[in-house]
Amino acid sequence: MQSYETSATVEREGQVHLAGVPFAPGTEVEVSISPKRRPAEEFITAWRQVSAEVRGRPGMQNITDEEIGDEVDRYRAGQ
Repeated sequence: MQSYETSATVEREGQVHLAGVPFAPGTEVEVSISPKRRPAEEFITAWRQVSAEVRGRPGMQNITDEEIGDEVDRYRAGQ
């Protein structure tokens, strides 16, 4: 199956426009959208900042990245 990836910006009223797709007019296509992922370097920088802030709190100097990640996962799961 041929696929094509691109990015776009959501416009007013939730509209997304794509131009120049490599399919013939009339071709039925599947469309899936998701927020664009941040570059790995940006994520790493943000993670280091969060970890430093957590470790800067009283009694948290020895907490590991794994423990912080587990807590984040539990928070996202509503626990």
